[in-house]
Parts: sequence; structure tokens; C-alpha cells
Amino acid sequence: MRKFLFNITLFCAPLMVLLVVLFSVQPDKKFAYTFVKGECDNKAEWIYQRIFENHERIDIAFTGASQTSCAIMDERIEKQLDSMNMNLKVASLGYCRRGRDIQFAMLKDLFSHKKPKLLVIEITENEPAKSHPVFPYLAESKDVLGSFIFFNQRFISGIYKALVVRFEYCKNRFFGIQAEKPDTNSNFGYISSSQVVNIDELNSNQQTWKKKLANPKPAFITKIENKYPLHYLEKIVKLANTNHCEVVFLYLPEYGSGLKEPENIRIYRNIAPVILLPDSIIQNKTNWKDPMHFNDAGAKQASDFISGELAEQLQKIN
Repeated sequence: MRKFLFNITLFCAPLMVLLVVLFSVQPDKKFAYTFVKGECDNKAEWIYQRIFENHERIDIAFTGASQTSCAIMDERIEKQLDSMNMNLKVASLGYCRRGRDIQFAMLKDLFSHKKPKLLVIEITENEPAKSHPVFPYLAESKDVLGSFIFFNQRFISGIYKALVVRFEYCKNRFFGIQAEKPDTNSNFGYISSSQVVNIDELNSNQQTWKKKLANPKPAFITKIENKYPLHYLEKIVKLANTNHCEVVFLYLPEYGSGLKEPENIRIYRNIAPVILLPDSIIQNKTNWKDPMHFNDAGAKQASDFISGELAEQLQKIN
């Protein structure tokens, strides 16, 4: 038995050394952000360019998922605020699919290079229970390893992905392969769409939400699932506070949920003000490209409303 364990140890030791070596490597930011090329309309490349290579400041940053990307006309909001004599630069850093951990990873990079005055955090009906699938590619090793294994359902796959990106980075360095240069230099991250959703899709999503709300998860399950995202939300708010940046929440619900406020509204309001869009925008079926995302018409109305709300918040700050 001892001999068997000894042989197993000899076999595993080189693998463990390799794992330790790989996790001691931190891919440079350009490689990490371009490694996920093809994801989310190449939004990661744009975010890298906007944070690291574009020298224009970011005074107001929006963070969230694709709901933010499709709702926030950052250029329009910037012009609206400029018309109110507020010379502020706005950037929509929303990235497809929900996940607080990837928002934290991107915001760490943002605050290391820019000095936002206001951070607007997307909230939806509920918190995203799982880790974002792209998080391990962008996060620092200590953040990947530090993600809670009990509450993070994707911890093991996250470790694997972190090893993959580090191995590819080392391979490229060894063979002298340069990271691709981001092919955009725009200041703005809004994802435009003139598409109008089919009414049947909206009705179907409405029925799905009715069933979901009629059969809610047990409270203890919801509490467990909230541990991971709320942990990272706390880290995001702390990061903003440490960098003297004010925080505001923006509620972007789906069409059909019928929830005028998110489930965790008390938690959010204990942290920062919450912006709620009026029903006239949410309930207008022509404002949606699909049940989760605004089209250009919806984004225009939402952005105009949000501009006024932000102006009020900024006046309170100043």
C-alpha cells in the first residue's frame, strides 16, 4: 500500500508543480481580453481598448450584462449631460451574460487606469447565482483561487479555464506570437439593434415568469445561491468606495416578469440609490428586440430617462 501511494505521489508531483507554475503566471491584459475574441460582439476587446489604450477619461461607468449593453446609449447620455453643462465622459462596460465576478475583474482594471466619479451597477429581478464563464480568463490568479468553492458552482471549470489561458499565454510567449491588436477605438460601448421582437416571444416569456413566480424556490436555496453574487457585489461597492466613486443601481427587468422592483431591493437600497425605469418604457412592446433586451427605440427612451436621474444624483454628490 505504501509503495502504491509512493508511486501515485511520484506521478502527481510533476503535475502539481506544473499547476503551481501556471498559476504563478499572470497573462498580460491585452492577451487575456483578446483571448475571448468572438464573444459578445468582441466586447471584451473594446473594453480592453477603452480602459487601457484610449486616453479619454471615464467619469461615469455602467457595469452589467448585455441588458446594459443594449439599454445604455452612452454617447447619447454623455450629450444629454453636456447639454446640462456637465462635462462628463460616459462608458457602457456591459458584457454579455450575467455574473458579478467578471464585473469585479473588469472594474479592478477600470479603477487601476481611470478615475470614475460614478459607477452605475445593473440589477435585474434576481442576482445571477453562477460565476460568469469568462471570469477565469480575465481574473488574476488570486481571484480565481479565492472564489468561494462551496457557493461557486463553476469553481472547478473556472480553475481549468484559468489554466488554459495561462498555458496559451506561455506558449505564445515562447513562440513569440503577439496578442492581436483590438480593432476598435470607439469611446462608446452601446450595442445597437433596430429589431422589434415578435409578440409571441413576449407573451411566452410572460407565461414563463408567471410559472416561475407561482412556484418560487425555497428561501434557503435562494439564500445559498445569493451568497456568491452578493459577495462580489460587496467587493465591487468596496472597490468603488476605496476609489472615491459613488454608486447607483439601475434596475433593468425583462419584459413579462411584472416585478416593479427586484427581489433584493432592500439590500440594494441599503447600499445606494436605485433607478427604476417607468412602466411607459418597460411595457411598450415596440421597445424590445427580445424579451430581455431593448432595441434602439427602447434604449433611446431609457437613456433619456436615466440621464435625468443621473443629473440629480450628480448634483447631490457635488
